[in-house]
Amino acid sequence: MQAVIVSFDSLATNSLGCYGNEWIETPSFDQLAATGAVFDRHFLDTLGPMAGMAWSTGQHSLLPANSPPISIGSLLRTGNVESQLIAAGDLQCWQQSFEFDNVIRVHGREGIGTKPDEIPFAEVVKAAISERKQSTTTKQAKLLWVHAPGPGIPPEGFDALYFEDFEERGQDLSDLSDEERSRHPAVYAGSVSLLDHWLGELLAQGATDVVEEPLLVIVTAATGFGWQQIKQSKLNPASSKALTLGDQLTRIPLVLSVTRDARFPNLNSLRSDRLVQTCDLAPTLIDWFDLAHFTDQGPYPGRSWLRELTEDVPARSAVWYGDGLQTKAIRTNDWLCIQANAIDSQVDLSQSNQTNQTALFFKPEDIWDVNDIASQQPEVVAELLSQIPGKSR
Repeated sequence: MQAVIVSFDSLATNSLGCYGNEWIETPSFDQLAATGAVFDRHFLDTLGPMAGMAWSTGQHSLLPANSPPISIGSLLRTGNVESQLIAAGDLQCWQQSFEFDNVIRVHGREGIGTKPDEIPFAEVVKAAISERKQSTTTKQAKLLWVHAPGPGIPPEGFDALYFEDFEERGQDLSDLSDEERSRHPAVYAGSVSLLDHWLGELLAQGATDVVEEPLLVIVTAATGFGWQQIKQSKLNPASSKALTLGDQLTRIPLVLSVTRDARFPNLNSLRSDRLVQTCDLAPTLIDWFDLAHFTDQGPYPGRSWLRELTEDVPARSAVWYGDGLQTKAIRTNDWLCIQANAIDSQVDLSQSNQTNQTALFFKPEDIWDVNDIASQQPEVVAELLSQIPGKSR
């Protein structure tokens, strides 16, 4: 059994072709999606320094654990599954908590003066290919996790790759300041396409096709942040409250592919609209590596994405997430309700003096979270907020 996880600090979901983007070229993401499964409603667990922690523990940050969390690295090790992390830049606290058997830290550069093979994700991919080629004879079950920052300022050529699309609309991009360039969607698009190129290298040059073993590939991100958030906050300052936990930030890519495994034979070109979260990653790996000794921990354990796709299990009716401070949110198929401040659970949330502390958006129609209807739907607000767990850990 082999598993490869590709993750980014941030990646805007709607910047990928497999999520409906029609002008940014992402053939590698799209090809992986065409041969696997795409989750349209995948949400993070928490923002801030603890973002990604649920990847390791399978436990939700808004609920207390029944016992101390067990890292995914430690759990895999008990099942004789080797784990390795190859990451660019500083290793954040959630990465360190995984207890990988082996960690390789690489560096990279961004900006106009760099080369396409010097960006952080390129350095990660090159290291991953080198490491995997050295492991071609091993039969031991292994998890390879590669992690990099999200799209940044790409090298010359990629930075202006999509300028023509905007110049055709009469926009002159020749005199952009450094700040304007860093925030421009055309530059972000060029960086996404460069990430896509290196994802293609990872998938095509032997990094994932070691021995003829069943292989699971997962591509995801810790947050969905992109240029859209900056643009939208300037266009509509009143929406800044929503941007803290709005869909554009909390909805994150999740593409999953399985090859050479008779347990999951029909995962090609699937789309799932089930509500799933980052806390589901650990149970998915436990499921993949068939570690039968794993037991659900806590009142809100994660759920295997593989089972969500292949078994007739009840779908979640809601997911919750927070910013690690006071702001929390609940997302259902029809609503996004953001609790902007801590509110005493004894207070009647249907009162008008409380609804101004919340934001309510109708989904999926309100894509950008701009039409706050909390004051018009106090009963819906009260019902949704009553479902959000108490204090964060």
